[in-house]
Amino acid sequence: MTSRLFKEAAAAAIVLLSLNSVAQAENDACTTATLKGTYGTKIHAQALGILTGTAPNQVFHPYAARGVVDGVALQTFDGAGAGTQKDFVMLDGARTPGSPPDFESNEMLSYTMNADCTGELRITFPSGNLITSRFVVVDQGNEMFGVTSAQHNAGGPPALDLTPCDKGCDLAIQTSTHSVRVGEGRGHEHER
Repeated sequence: MTSRLFKEAAAAAIVLLSLNSVAQAENDACTTATLKGTYGTKIHAQALGILTGTAPNQVFHPYAARGVVDGVALQTFDGAGAGTQKDFVMLDGARTPGSPPDFESNEMLSYTMNADCTGELRITFPSGNLITSRFVVVDQGNEMFGVTSAQHNAGGPPALDLTPCDKGCDLAIQTSTHSVRVGEGRGHEHER
């Protein structure tokens, strides 16, 4: 009888542990509310050229020289799929023509988040430029890693083969970002 009682207790414990693991996994699921607050973001990129056509059959037109991009941004997410950004970006060691000497602002964010903590971020600039990135959220929403999946510029220099971008073009750009939550929320459990 004792052996049977022990087996039943062990089986019950296994069931409870399994249910607890499922509940824990559900509690760790990401939502748009996972991104709420302000993040400091480091940007590194190489502008490679211009893309023509429609994905996945786009044609690559390289620039005469690749442009190295480094920057920082302050992104503020509202926890509901939107936000704002201001950034300071250098291209080949200089500000791009027409850029203000300080941080550029009035950049709008929209984002979606999957339960597995992957997502998509779209940044719309006052100039008409649009960047779409894919990202992964880690450390309970305190950090993000991202890469640019598409960038459309309202204008820019031509490619080496003179493919124009004066009326807008899609860029071939390799960008990575690393974002860290700043402020009082860092290190604390957040509403998901």
